Amino acid sequence: ALPRVIAIEVDTIAKAAAAPRAANIVLRGAGAPLLDLEAGKLEQGIRDIFARKGDAVVESNLAAFRAGYEYARKSMQR
Repeated sequence: ALPRVIAIEVDTIAKAAAAPRAANIVLRGAGAPLLDLEAGKLEQGIRDIFARKGDAVVESNLAAFRAGYEYARKSMQR
């Protein structure tokens, strides 16, 4: 009944993206295509929020976001 439901192992995806502490960001990435949200704006938000923590943290969170986004996008094509 719900066409936009997927199961996602956020911890596994976060670890695979070399961002084991960013499972919540993986989930945000997975939600973006399901909710038709613009990925670029969300990525900019991640940059803005984590900028004070340094480039490594920003890039780690962006990798987690993108991994979740791609997982959801591919799952929707099935």
